[in-house]
Amino acid sequence: MIFSDIGNQKITLKLVTLFLLLSVGTIIGCIGSLQTTTPQPETDEATSAAEMETPTALAELQLSTPKTNYATKEAIPLELNIQNGKFDLLVPFFSVATKGAFTQITVNDANGQMVKPKHPITQENPQKYVQSDGKTVRCIQGFELKASENQELKLKDIQRYYLLQPGTYTVTLTIELEVYKASITEEHPEIRELKQDMARIQNDPNLQGAAKQDALSYYQEQIKFIQERHKDAVKDIYLPVKSLRGKTSLTSNSITVTVEPETEPPVGLNQIRPFRKANRHLKQIRPLRETNRRVEPETEPPAEQTQDETPSAFEDFASVVAPKFKNKANPKYPTNAQARDTPSEN
Repeated sequence: MIFSDIGNQKITLKLVTLFLLLSVGTIIGCIGSLQTTTPQPETDEATSAAEMETPTALAELQLSTPKTNYATKEAIPLELNIQNGKFDLLVPFFSVATKGAFTQITVNDANGQMVKPKHPITQENPQKYVQSDGKTVRCIQGFELKASENQELKLKDIQRYYLLQPGTYTVTLTIELEVYKASITEEHPEIRELKQDMARIQNDPNLQGAAKQDALSYYQEQIKFIQERHKDAVKDIYLPVKSLRGKTSLTSNSITVTVEPETEPPVGLNQIRPFRKANRHLKQIRPLRETNRRVEPETEPPAEQTQDETPSAFEDFASVVAPKFKNKANPKYPTNAQARDTPSEN
């Protein structure tokens, strides 16, 4: 009996120990599964948050205008400041250095309705084939936007593209900025010709090793000389189309612009203005007339006379004295003259 009880106790202890081990393993497995699955959403949220913050960290757009109130036909200029982040960017020239930066302007009226443009703001982005390492590469003109630098642009008058009637408007700007990972600097034409000659010499089987090396050394010295001579010249950079890294959307702040209605002039001013204009024209014409003809001096009109003071015609004739002859001669006419003066009986 004793041995059987001891055996039963041993079996019971083994079962209890096994049960405890299984329980501990289950609890550890659950904790481990919680530890592996719980941080995953945080990683996804951090990744999505980083992706959302990328455009803001890449560059910022600041839109402004010199004033907020404008007359109906007054020019409304816009000023854009592109504040770059902490990375050097290779971007298209037309999107950050020309009016192409303003192609995606949004204008809303006071009711939130979008104003359609008279004609859109457009800017060409031509492609060009550039020689690089003996190959022809299809490129666009590029711009190197340095880290932490500002790029300023101006649009002279938004009313050239949008007909803004009197009212209040909200203006916002968006730029779809492309970023490239490689650039090519177009070489000087003389350097391109020298490199072409070097390639022909390199592939010429008739030249021996020493002669070929001397010719190549001479061309290399010429290339260095040309590079040194034009080192201060401004060189355009080009972005290979195939080196596009990605695109990001940048949105500016919103600004408010008010177009005031035209004010009518006070009563009577419309009549005075044409009179002033006529006087200005007369002042310009009078000197010409005075040079061509003599202007008689103006005389004052005679003072008005009463009816009693006006002299009578009979009084004038009464005061006239008949003339008297001092000597009177009777002329003698020739016979022929007298015959001509005498009327005929027929």
